[in-house]
Amino acid sequence: MTTIKIFTVILSLVVTGLGLSSQVYKNYIRKSMEGLSFFYFFILAISYSFWSLYGFLQKDLVLIIPMSLGMIVSWIVVVQFKIYKGSPVQSK
Repeated sequence: MTTIKIFTVILSLVVTGLGLSSQVYKNYIRKSMEGLSFFYFFILAISYSFWSLYGFLQKDLVLIIPMSLGMIVSWIVVVQFKIYKGSPVQSK
């Protein structure tokens, strides 16, 4: 891999890993999805899924690695909508 490819994968993993995983954790702690858009996360999960599929078809690790992580974590958020549906917000 060239330097720019390695940098791209690392940066994508950091952004996706920190951003989406922190949202998953926050949802888990609160046991609520209040204030979040199901439509947004559903479209995000579908988008990551298609980009992952495209990466696999192209055999391109620069797409496969970060998009697969994004796909998994965004689908977790979508599932959290089902799990926490109707749950009240837990205040600390």
